[in-house]
Amino acid sequence: MKSKVDFSTLRPVRLADRSLFEQKIQLMNSQSCECSFVNLFVYQKPYRIEFLEWKDRIVVYERVARTIHYPLGKWTNPDELREITDAFMAEGLTDGGVYDVPEEFLDRHTDCDKYFDIEFDEGMIDYLFSVEKIATFVGPKLRKKHNLVKQFQSNWPYASVKKITAEEIPVAAKLATELNSRLTPCEFLDEEAIALEQTWEHFSKLGLFGIILYAEPDFPAGFSVYSMLPSDTVDVHFEKADHSVKGASQTLTWQLAIALRGKAAFMNREQDMNEESLRHAKRSLDPERFFKRYFFRRRK
Repeated sequence: MKSKVDFSTLRPVRLADRSLFEQKIQLMNSQSCECSFVNLFVYQKPYRIEFLEWKDRIVVYERVARTIHYPLGKWTNPDELREITDAFMAEGLTDGGVYDVPEEFLDRHTDCDKYFDIEFDEGMIDYLFSVEKIATFVGPKLRKKHNLVKQFQSNWPYASVKKITAEEIPVAAKLATELNSRLTPCEFLDEEAIALEQTWEHFSKLGLFGIILYAEPDFPAGFSVYSMLPSDTVDVHFEKADHSVKGASQTLTWQLAIALRGKAAFMNREQDMNEESLRHAKRSLDPERFFKRYFFRRRK
């Protein structure tokens, strides 16, 4: 049965919507970083993310990309996905794209290509790592990381790790700005700067956690910011380390895994965006599994 889509309710994501989103996301038990309320909120401005409710689900819409996300809530069947896509197309809001379609949807519905062309981009998969393996350096790849951690510990005997609190947020924010200033300016960094501003401003209300690695008491060398997904997974939204400090990056990742032991089984370190250096860095951490997402395009 078709349900009329009320486009008058399409609006930006607000902080007050967090409980609504998390309630719907919980039903999917998804490990996707795109199903994180934090990401939807902090990147709302650069991507102009909006949403509406439909059939007891949430449909996220990116106005810049002119595409919808796979609906949040109970699983949608191909007919329903076609219905909501057609409604957005009829409104002139999209050309028929649906982002973040889980691989499980394709497994459940082998005939979904009846309505949609299916696209896959390897750069869009999420990397999922075993918290326990990283915390204990299990496997040959991670043992190499252990050697770098030991070098860091030897070079910086007074190193310490602190939780990100209200007092530490200005330190992390300043470090993020400094580390990004060393990189070649690009649109992604501009978008990230906006997202980080929202992150620091609403840190506790977004349910965020994090750690800062200090090489010395007044020398922050890296930080990680994460939130819990409604599964046995945490989403690492931001992780930055001073690469001039040998072993800082590996030590930061290790310390985050130690902090997460007993709290989560997996760490989602998000996509590599087809950037070769980032892909190499993520794969060198020996991923346990991948979250594969697909892009559907409505057949006309």
